[in-house]
Amino acid sequence: MENLLEFIGNNLLLSGLFVAVLVAWLAWEVARLARKWKEVSSAEAVRLINREDPLIIDASSSADFAKGHIINAINITLSRIEAGNKELLKQRERPVLVYCKNGQASPQIANRLVGLGFTQVHVLGGGLAQWVADQQPVSRQKAARKKDKPQDGSRPRKKSKAEATSTEQD
Repeated sequence: MENLLEFIGNNLLLSGLFVAVLVAWLAWEVARLARKWKEVSSAEAVRLINREDPLIIDASSSADFAKGHIINAINITLSRIEAGNKELLKQRERPVLVYCKNGQASPQIANRLVGLGFTQVHVLGGGLAQWVADQQPVSRQKAARKKDKPQDGSRPRKKSKAEATSTEQD
């Protein structure tokens, strides 16, 4: 005990830094345990999707959503949740998996969903970036095609049945 007090006295800066890190870590753990949603890994998210059929919310921008998203995800931003999405509120009892591009915006949306009465909210740790890094499947939304007239003024060509079928499957 005497050696410990002597060490602390000789290394005040190091001892103070240790205490600060310890307090910060304890505060982080208390905050993590107090939140009403759960952070899940990609593997846990896959199990959740396969077993419980959650509502999957992609909180990314619509441009990022179009570039790639988890299959069956819907694109809802925080502003749309704040506006009171009635269709979303009807599904309060259903499990929810929330993610964004890199996991930074998801906790904010999860907190808002909990505030709206959702009881089973899960956040994908690391967001879509971690999902892709873990080699999980991603769906890509193609941009809506404009039905422009050809430059030469002729009528647009009709699609064959094979072309129509292949675009429907995409």
